Amino acid sequence: MRMPTSWKPIWRQPSAVALAFAMVSGSSSRVAAQSEPALRHGLAQSPAKSAHADSAPATVVSGNDAPRGIPSYLSISLSPADADLLRRAYGIEDPSRLYVSDSTDGGTLKYDTQRKTCAGCLVNSYHVGYVSVREPGESWEAAEKRVREAKAKTYTGGPHPASESLSALDPDVRPIAEEMLREAKEAGFKIHVTATYRSPLRQAFLMSKGRGRTHTLTSNHSYGRAIDIVIDNGNRGNARTKRDWIAFRKWVTDYRAPTGESFHILGRADAAWDWPHIELPSRSLGFHSVDEALERAKECLAAGATVRCDFQPHLPFDSTAALLRPRPSPNTK
Repeated sequence: MRMPTSWKPIWRQPSAVALAFAMVSGSSSRVAAQSEPALRHGLAQSPAKSAHADSAPATVVSGNDAPRGIPSYLSISLSPADADLLRRAYGIEDPSRLYVSDSTDGGTLKYDTQRKTCAGCLVNSYHVGYVSVREPGESWEAAEKRVREAKAKTYTGGPHPASESLSALDPDVRPIAEEMLREAKEAGFKIHVTATYRSPLRQAFLMSKGRGRTHTLTSNHSYGRAIDIVIDNGNRGNARTKRDWIAFRKWVTDYRAPTGESFHILGRADAAWDWPHIELPSRSLGFHSVDEALERAKECLAAGATVRCDFQPHLPFDSTAALLRPRPSPNTK
């Protein structure tokens, strides 16, 4: 994934927005003791954790390293002007449901269309700034309603809907994934890759089909930075398969590529709603604070803007035609 040359990450000293995230996780005195890297991610580390990514719990993602597995949502009100920027650029209706996905170095800004109230509650979550079928100016709430009410076949087609091939990954990710899979097999795991790239149209197709197939319209699959992997025969009802799968999930979160990069899973090693999914986050993909999203929104919404609001994929093929628009349908009800 490569960012436009005109956009560079904005790293600030801890702002009121970052502090608001942090104070959800601890007292103001504890926040004051946090290092700047922890605060700029919008989360405070617990006293037992270092602010550095290497010591963050690698097996935890999607906000689950916040207290009780509930995201540390934004706890202050934005100005009307800032709230309007986020609404127009990123479809954010209620900024109080924004949070940073986790406290690792790859944590990204996400938005829930419903507030998550328990660790086991499943809500729809969206990566802010990721490509999707959301229309310009459309809220996430309206987008998911539109997708759910449409026939799933509305979101079929396109030259690259989905792939199981490692060749469809981001070219920077492919060699890392290939080496990880090779070493996993050498470690004795029986691995089957079931998905690599998935277009935003395919992501919408899965949500439209329902039955818990997905809880998002944004995905690292659409950037060639995620893989779905099945262990053994894939049947977690089988005690041995489940044991091996848990062992693999522990193994892969401890794995470090020669470049120092690490894979993330969803949930814990022994509990997740999406067991096959593993991903390789990138610091250049997604926002890591509300301040970053606001700066980008100001640039991309300005008159004559040359910067896009969303992050473009870095893929080995032209994904433009597969990115956003569903095919016309005379009856999508």
